Amino acid sequence: MYNFNALVSRIKYIPRWSLMRQSRQEYLAEHTTEVMQIAHTLAAIAKENFGENVDEKNIVICGLYHDISEILTGDMPTPVKYNDETLKKAYKDMESKATDKMIETIPVQLQSHIAPYIKANILSERENLILKAADKLSALIKCMEELQCGNSEFKLAYQSTKQALESMNLPEVKYFMENMLPSYSLCLDELAKI
Repeated sequence: MYNFNALVSRIKYIPRWSLMRQSRQEYLAEHTTEVMQIAHTLAAIAKENFGENVDEKNIVICGLYHDISEILTGDMPTPVKYNDETLKKAYKDMESKATDKMIETIPVQLQSHIAPYIKANILSERENLILKAADKLSALIKCMEELQCGNSEFKLAYQSTKQALESMNLPEVKYFMENMLPSYSLCLDELAKI
């Protein structure tokens, strides 16, 4: 019996932002879907607007698995994870071991088809940056949603995430933030106007 798909299906039970008061709980499954969609958009922008040679499909599939270790480890809050070098290294090691454990649950003959996407070692440095940017944009959007609901708990997270995105200096991220991100502040009636 192979447990990989059943384990991955547990993604819907993993809460995010565990130390923060939220107006609406976010789960890893919805974050993953949003990261995949944003990554696809960023890759398309990189290719069409800036002539980058990136593989949209590889980026999107790696996005599917980008937080797979959290199925076994849970979501460690960013301020905790990156506050101390020793803790950061220990958590990275735990994530790596959890990822390897997940790969072991895949049938051996399928591992070569799935594991490269889980480890994201098929991505170029540029493609990996696009995926990281999509992950950060998803977090920024969550912060925006919370702030729109009057939840000031996300004020500093919004500022630090926005600053991190800007410091990436990726033209596709700048394009997304200028041309697409403002739409996330609109209500449905405004979004649906054609």
